Amino acid sequence: MINRKSLAILFPLLLSSSVSSINAKEIYNENGQTINLYGNVNPLYFYSYTSNPFAFHSIGNYTNLKIGIVSKSYINKFISGYMHVEYNPKFSSSYNENISNSFNKNNINLSYVGLDFGKWGSIDYGRNYGITYYSKQFTNKFFDNTESIIFHKDDNFLLGRTDDVLTYKNKNFSGYLDGFDLVLQHHNYCRNDKSNIKKIYNDSWGAALQYNSIYGFKIIGSTEISPYNEQNHLNKACDFVKSYALGCYYSFKNSMVSGFYCHSKNIERNFQKYDKKYKILDSIEVSGNYDFRNGFKASMGYIKSFGKAITNGDYHKISKSDTLNNHLNFILTYNFNKNFVLNIHYKYSLFKNNKYFSEKKNYFDDVNNSIGTGIMYIF
Repeated sequence: MINRKSLAILFPLLLSSSVSSINAKEIYNENGQTINLYGNVNPLYFYSYTSNPFAFHSIGNYTNLKIGIVSKSYINKFISGYMHVEYNPKFSSSYNENISNSFNKNNINLSYVGLDFGKWGSIDYGRNYGITYYSKQFTNKFFDNTESIIFHKDDNFLLGRTDDVLTYKNKNFSGYLDGFDLVLQHHNYCRNDKSNIKKIYNDSWGAALQYNSIYGFKIIGSTEISPYNEQNHLNKACDFVKSYALGCYYSFKNSMVSGFYCHSKNIERNFQKYDKKYKILDSIEVSGNYDFRNGFKASMGYIKSFGKAITNGDYHKISKSDTLNNHLNFILTYNFNKNFVLNIHYKYSLFKNNKYFSEKKNYFDDVNNSIGTGIMYIF
């Protein structure tokens, strides 16, 4: 079993609230170095209703495997080194794979190394969570991947997980301001432009400030900005990529509630839906969870998102807001034991009265109720 010392090392390094991380196992502890392993296998399949009440439309197979390794190494009494690698092979296919996340084929969720300076903070570099994730981490797990949900994508400036991120974290402002945590990030993305074989850089900057109350309340504000547009070209018109996000969390006894709001401009690389490319995006998420303490846990999440698109290729002609997401998610889980978890997902769509409901048949699963079932094995 993992001991208290290993937990003290592990939890500050893990940003995700996944159950697999909590069940990490210590596999090595010698000469000041510890290595912890976690993971899960989660067979998951989704269906949605059709016009025939006795028939279902298959949305796709969302089975996933996740394996992670977290290590910390003692250097001296002032400094220790750490690393975190998480592998998530995408071996399943789904209906919306080419719609919601076609540009993200990376099987490595996390891969970074860093130095911990104790109360003076830590600094690491590699593939890591972007700054916006700090605000949306509390509601993230309450929405499945059966549709193109904005702000839930990787490799998109500093929204989700992304490459080449330098991150500095400081808890309690080095002991001078209890309850306040600071995160600073710089994203130095470089790629080759195939058209003229030259390197293009995308410098993004971000910051997050978190307040942790002793009464179980947390609030996180984050922001990011980049002078480069979604094609990774320097934006000479000063129409910068930017986002502002706010997340909150409150737990009491065996219940918890959380919320998230984000506004962005130019950040979703021309987020496309309903045959439009949206430049200005807003989203609000609210979620709640109740633990019955008999193995059952019930969760509910609500999400509503809006987008404004460019019309006729003219940046100054912005359309009226379109509703991009509007639904309730219900999740029921049952823990047979610490390794096996049964989960049932149900999405109730509030798109029925949306004007696109009858027009956009190719977004069938976005506007209809759906159900998903699976059983997770955690190791």
